[in-house]
Amino acid sequence: MEIFGYFMALFIGISLGLFGGGGSILAVPVLAYLFSLDEKAATAYSLFIVGFGALVGGLKQNRNNNVDWKTAITFGIPSLIGVWIVRLYVIPELLKFFSILELSLFPEGWECLEYL
Repeated sequence: MEIFGYFMALFIGISLGLFGGGGSILAVPVLAYLFSLDEKAATAYSLFIVGFGALVGGLKQNRNNNVDWKTAITFGIPSLIGVWIVRLYVIPELLKFFSILELSLFPEGWECLEYL
């Protein structure tokens, strides 16, 4: 099964090189199912793999003078701030949001609260 995983990793690399994205959504199942990693480790490895590939590609494009740093900073800094705000304020509230959504869509779920 591991040999097949290496072929799938090659396919992920080719698709990432051709399309410039989508490698992470392909890498997590390959790492989880074919290399028997748990979900959190597979996600972390996937982020590292795709991030490293983006870094290498970005450095290559920078060497060829194809990077507009003004545009990169204009979009990069607000993106980092947005991620920080979401991680700090939105993610902790998601469980409450989905609980309220579930109870509003499936009112019979309120009956379960009687037993708590």
